[in-house]
Amino acid sequence: MPPLFIYVTGFRQHAGKTVTSLGLLSLLKQIYDPTELGYIKPVGQEMVKGPDGSLYDKDAAVIQRFGGIPDIDPQDISPVRLTSGFTKEFMESKDPLSITLSLANDIERAVQTMKNKKVIVAEGTGHPGVGGIVGLSNAEVSNRLKAETVFLSGGGIGKALDQLEVDLSYFIYKKSNVRGVIFNKIIPEKMDQTKKFLTEDYLNRMYGKFENPLRIFGYLPTVEDLDKPSMQIIHEAFKQGEALGDRETAKWTRPTNQVKIITLPEEYLNLNSYLHPADILILGAGSKNRMKMIIDYHKAQPPGQGIGGIILTCGRVTDLLDESRRELEDTGIPGLYVQEDTAEAENVVRNCFENTKLQVFDAGKALEIESLFQKYFDWDKFKKTLGLRKS
Repeated sequence: MPPLFIYVTGFRQHAGKTVTSLGLLSLLKQIYDPTELGYIKPVGQEMVKGPDGSLYDKDAAVIQRFGGIPDIDPQDISPVRLTSGFTKEFMESKDPLSITLSLANDIERAVQTMKNKKVIVAEGTGHPGVGGIVGLSNAEVSNRLKAETVFLSGGGIGKALDQLEVDLSYFIYKKSNVRGVIFNKIIPEKMDQTKKFLTEDYLNRMYGKFENPLRIFGYLPTVEDLDKPSMQIIHEAFKQGEALGDRETAKWTRPTNQVKIITLPEEYLNLNSYLHPADILILGAGSKNRMKMIIDYHKAQPPGQGIGGIILTCGRVTDLLDESRRELEDTGIPGLYVQEDTAEAENVVRNCFENTKLQVFDAGKALEIESLFQKYFDWDKFKKTLGLRKS
């Protein structure tokens, strides 16, 4: 019997598809041996480089690290890599159909390496139409795999319904086998309201043209740390950011808190009433006295309650004093010295908060994901809908 494919897709990039894939794998291991489970990222966009120089999708590396599937090779499970410039090359090709067939064959070869698995979680990429230019949109890939598709929606009511109107209509048009929806990142205070209005009855009245009735598999609340980037992630977002201190320490991989811009003159700067643990502070590189105040504040906090990082800006026009560099490095506070001015740096950092992806060093977040799915995902309904049984 061929494997059962569970295809995880969502309303946009960073919707929580990797989180959902990890959550599903953690539950599937309750009824299947890990050796009976598989994972594939058929089409990927964000690549990382392996130790041997090979490229594969970043999400495949995360699943290798936390998925609990033995002998998984991220290169094998990341067959199609739509890197920068690929779309243009495809559109300029004299034989685009042959490229599509070649890419589809790459996916099929990857699938064949897992033909003895019982269940394979296939993680989509971006919004439903990503990959469509090459004939491998999320809908088209899920159809090729004959997958049971799970759609990941955002939180809210009006916003979620607006997204579903477009996205589920696309899957209906493509005749995909969407079995259910997960509502993700719901503000906890709005959970009851969301459950009241976003019901299975409503979804099936609006989108009842699928072969099977749509089910709601879970209402997942926001989890405080999941969307918060570490200073390591923020460092990677700055093209010319210089790390101040040892990037290999645990402090660089911890989730940060809020972004605070330091602009007040030092005589008016009351850090005790302004800062919270793990906050990121952004200020100009020439702010010697204010930086000393920040360092003294950090040193006075209980262990683990200090600031999360300092970003010193305006490197294009301001040199960082050796004394300031030394003081910051001696505290162990993760620091960055960047070329951007304060406004530009704030935009880079806020983009990290809006689009944070799970990383291979996020062990704490991986445990939070397992707990999230155990508590809020309707595992019994999911098993019944897909016919999952103990092996």
